Amino acid sequence: MARNDQVTRIYKVLQILETSRDGMAVKEVHEHLSDHTKVAERTVRRDLDALIEAGFPIEVKERREAGQSESVRVYQIDRTVAIGKSLVLTPGELLSLYFARGMLQPLEGTCFYADLASFFLKIDSLLTERSREHLNELTKEVSFEPTPRWSLGVNPDIVETIRSAATEGHQLKVVYQGVSKGTPDVAKERLLGPHFLYFSKGSLYLIAEDLGDHKVKTFALPRMQVAEMLTDLYEGERVDPEKYFSGSFGVYRQEKIETIELVFRAPIASYVKERRWHSSQRVTALTAGEIRMTLEMGVTPDLVQWVLGYGADVRVNKPETLQRKIKEAAEAVVELYEQGSLKRMKRAS
Repeated sequence: MARNDQVTRIYKVLQILETSRDGMAVKEVHEHLSDHTKVAERTVRRDLDALIEAGFPIEVKERREAGQSESVRVYQIDRTVAIGKSLVLTPGELLSLYFARGMLQPLEGTCFYADLASFFLKIDSLLTERSREHLNELTKEVSFEPTPRWSLGVNPDIVETIRSAATEGHQLKVVYQGVSKGTPDVAKERLLGPHFLYFSKGSLYLIAEDLGDHKVKTFALPRMQVAEMLTDLYEGERVDPEKYFSGSFGVYRQEKIETIELVFRAPIASYVKERRWHSSQRVTALTAGEIRMTLEMGVTPDLVQWVLGYGADVRVNKPETLQRKIKEAAEAVVELYEQGSLKRMKRAS
């Protein structure tokens, strides 16, 4: 059996025990578990014994059912785990916390990561050695897909200044280097009314009102050279994060919301339909293993890049604006490689 399957099964065993006030026999745990995975009762018994050995608060008792001459061995878990004097978690919550640690790797090298590492060191120091070793062993068996790492060029002081200004409702004065048509602009001083910080695809952004033209915009923190919280209060109405990005595929926004209809060919269709790409998505199965996906959103650069990534395995049925942008981008790629071929031919001749 794959090690990842074992980790998933052990986590499920913990969840099953937590639902029982009076404990459960191996047979009962196995019956609940069989709905999710096929294993033998002896495997479940080994899992329970391993959890006890690792220091999880599981007590073994004898229970005699009405009308039965022999008692049954049951496993009862203390549904809370005290971490120090004030923090109380369930065993499942503690295990989930250690799994989540692997998902925090994209923050490595940032001003947040050192604090997160310190937090887990404190948790580790309060666990028994057996529990700590077992948790670390289990979490090593679950791997996470590499994701973009947050830019290392963000100053921790700038992050803290922006966070404080957003929390306390003060205006910000920043020196910001924008980008126009892919080319960096000259860094300029801007006056902002901060709304909230937004983490997306390995980078951190500030959603704020540009008090120069009174438009709400998205600012990338790596492009901020200076940030100063002013004494003047920001009294503008803040946007709701969920509503602000509801029609977006990423950090780019488009006011015009359109119905996007895409048809994915097999076998990529099975990969696409297994994932939730946007809250508005609807998927319909077609013939020959194809699927049709519809989305309600704006046609933004990150949507175009996402569709382009599937090449000839996806077809845009509508809208025409997205069809045109995909065609223009594809033609630009072909032209780029044709120019490269011509240059090589000239050098060869």
